[in-house]
Amino acid sequence: MKTDAKGQGQRIKGQSMPPQEAWGNKHASLPIYALRPKPYAARRAYILFELVLALGIFAIAVLGLAKSLNQALETANLLKRDQIIRIGMRNFLEEIRRKPLTDMSTSMMDTTYGVTYTSVTEPVTLRTTSGTNLTDIYNLTIKATSSFNEVPEEATLSVYVYKPAQR
Repeated sequence: MKTDAKGQGQRIKGQSMPPQEAWGNKHASLPIYALRPKPYAARRAYILFELVLALGIFAIAVLGLAKSLNQALETANLLKRDQIIRIGMRNFLEEIRRKPLTDMSTSMMDTTYGVTYTSVTEPVTLRTTSGTNLTDIYNLTIKATSSFNEVPEEATLSVYVYKPAQR
């Protein structure tokens, strides 16, 4: 009997009168609780919204981490390339320093890394505190030229070398 009363929109004992009936709307056939959304449906929609929001935040965080990782890898590659060029210049310097003065101005290509090493010697005039000139001292300049990502790069190393004249 109670289900019958609910279906017909009549009041049950202890239930307040719906606003439509209180204002004199006699055509309101549905009780007010039938017009409200079910509480479990509202909870399900809220959980779905939380899930979509959490997935969005997670996706943004993953993209940020991926971008940071990519930047770190690019930086590591640049540092590795600089290290290769420095080691190549040091090796080229040691090879050139041991050669006679006439063979010191030369060029060499490292085909593995695409770096060209060029050396140039210039005589240097140095004066001591007593006013005498030092002879047989040369400025050895090594220039490493390379291209990375179509951007030309250049590094220079300059040292003084003592090469006594052959008499």
